[in-house]
Order: sequence, then C-alpha cells, then structure tokens
Amino acid sequence: MENPTLPADFDLFAQNFTILLPDGTQMNRTMQELNQYRMYGFHLAINYGAGVGASVMLLLILLLLTRAEKRKSFIFFLNALCLLTNTIRCVLLGCFLTSEFYHPYAVLSGDLERIKGPTLATHVTTNIFTLVVTALVLVSLSLQVWIVCVTTPALQRNIIMGVTTGMACVAFAYKFIVCYYSIKTVLAYEEMTPYLDLFSKSYVTQAVSIWLFSCVFTYKLGYAIVQRRRLNMPQFGPMQIVFIMGCQTMFAPALFSTLQFANTSPEIINNVLTVVCLFLPLSAIWAGVVNDSDVAGAGKDSHHRLFRGEFYRSSVSTNLSGSSTAYAKSRLMSVSTYGKGKDIESATTTPTSLVHKTSMDGNGIRVDRDFGFSRIDAAGRV
Repeated sequence: MENPTLPADFDLFAQNFTILLPDGTQMNRTMQELNQYRMYGFHLAINYGAGVGASVMLLLILLLLTRAEKRKSFIFFLNALCLLTNTIRCVLLGCFLTSEFYHPYAVLSGDLERIKGPTLATHVTTNIFTLVVTALVLVSLSLQVWIVCVTTPALQRNIIMGVTTGMACVAFAYKFIVCYYSIKTVLAYEEMTPYLDLFSKSYVTQAVSIWLFSCVFTYKLGYAIVQRRRLNMPQFGPMQIVFIMGCQTMFAPALFSTLQFANTSPEIINNVLTVVCLFLPLSAIWAGVVNDSDVAGAGKDSHHRLFRGEFYRSSVSTNLSGSSTAYAKSRLMSVSTYGKGKDIESATTTPTSLVHKTSMDGNGIRVDRDFGFSRIDAAGRV
C-alpha cells in the first residue's frame, strides 16, 4: 500500500485524534488540547508542591524561633494553625492531580463515571479546608486591625472595625456559598456554569477585603512613624521595622489577589492563600520587637540586639532615646503598631477544565463546558 503524502502545511503537533464516548459517539480532540492539559498539570503540581514545602518550613521556623512565653499567645496559635491547615490543603489539592478527576480521558471527554467515593471525599475535604484557612486568615486580619487601632479614638476605631469586619464577613459569606455549590455540583455530577458569576463576585469581595485591610494597617503604621518624628524620635527603631515588614506582608498578598484575575496564568490562584499564610507569621515575628525596649537603640550592634531580643531570652535593657520622657512617648506610640496578623486570599478546589480562557475555579483550574469536567465544572471562581 502506498504511503499517504501529507500536505506541506500540515502541522503534526496540531493534528486531530478521535476518542469514543460511553454511548459510542466519536469526539475529536487536538494534540494542542492534550499538550495544554499536560502543561497545566505541571504548573499545578509545582504550585501545590511549593505550597506544601514553604508552609512546613515556615511552620518549623515559627515553632523554633518564637520564645516560649509568646507561644501561649492567641496570635501565635492563629499563625501556626494557618500554616498547618494550609499544608493539609495543599496536599489535598495535589491529590487532585493523581485522581480520576485528572485522568486524560476524563478531562478530554468530560465523562466522570469512574469517580467514586474516596475521590469525591477528598474533593469535599479540600473545599472544607480551604474554607477553614479563609476563616483563620480573616480572623487574623481583623485582629491585626484592632491592635493597630488601639490608640485611635473610640468613634474612629468603631467605624474602621465595622467597615473592615463587615467586608470580611461578606467575603467569607461568598466563600461559604461557593464551597457549598462546589461540593453539591460535584456530588451530583452537575455543571457549575450557572454559578460562575457567583464565583467571580466571591473573588472580587476577597480582593477588596485584602486591599482594605492592607490600606488600614499600613496607614496606621505610617501615621505612627510621623508622630514619632514629631516627638523627636527619628531613629530606625522597632516601629520603622514593623512598618517596612507591614508594607511587605500586606501588599504582597494583595497584589497576588489582584493577579488572580489575569487569565494568562490562572494557576496563580493557588498561591494566594499560601502567600497570605506565609506572610502572617513573618509579620508577627517582626512586630514582636515593639515590646522589647532594647532593640530600638542605634549602634553597631543594634541588629544583634534586635534578633536576640525577639528570638531569644535576653537581659539586656537600654533606653529608646536616653531619656525617660522620650521612652514613655515611644512606648505610647508603639502601642498603635503592635500588629501581628497579616493577609488573605482564598480558593476552594474543584476539578474543572483546562481550555476555557475566561473562567476558572478557586485553584486556578479552568472551567469549560466543552472540554474537561464539563459535567461538574465544580467551582468557577471561588
């Protein structure tokens, strides 16, 4: 038999192939779709693995470097619990890539008949852990805002707490609803398409909540530094350190929460909660120096005293400015900067599709009615 001659413009890497559906119907797919499925799985695996490793490492650092007396504090417990639950969440998300949800035939055909009890149970547990992490982060954010507003007049403090807490409650309510529909549709093998708009609103409220907390925290710290300079205390002390770390730990997760809307890299959604959980203990460790009077002094060994005062037991004691009056002023101003929690983001997991360019679930898994998991499209935009 004579070998067929391929056209000169025929692209072997984009050729079509046929798969059979359970009812015998033929479905055409392309090599480009298969390659996209393959590459997207790699991206997700890298994100999940990096999240597990980073969370475990920072949890160990937090446990080892935090002084014994500070381990009894609520903020330490909250930060450690965030890292622990986020580690479990990332491990469960990684199980998605090894389950029947991500089998090539299931993704390309949308047939999920082989997905049974254990796999579905893992999916439900992942959504629950995502909701728990979101709640912990929101509580930490609210606690942080309350701490930095301690010296604020009662009326202003009540207004700030009312607005930020209300926004956090709205974001959590959307997250709860999204988790509910994500679990419900997967267990019923239904499409998630009717709820995609709800998921988009969930992400918007979460992003607004993150930025709101970020702006309040950094503004209060910046204003406190200005007040210190008016009291002739311009040295680079604990408050300046807390301000720098606060800017970093608040705005980095806030930027990630904004980048999640870029459809070019949907897998970045997986990093939002992880980034927030990683920055929570970092900011708490640095904020702790506000209580130590020996770390504000200037000098060639000031950085040594900073680390010794925060991470170890130290008997060293120095004045902030060499004056008892200045020290009292410094302590008064420092109260408004004792913020220890940091940021948020979120996402529930749901197996969905790889090809759709505009819709994705809480873990950056794309949703599409024609390609991949079309019968459950479980969580559009958590």
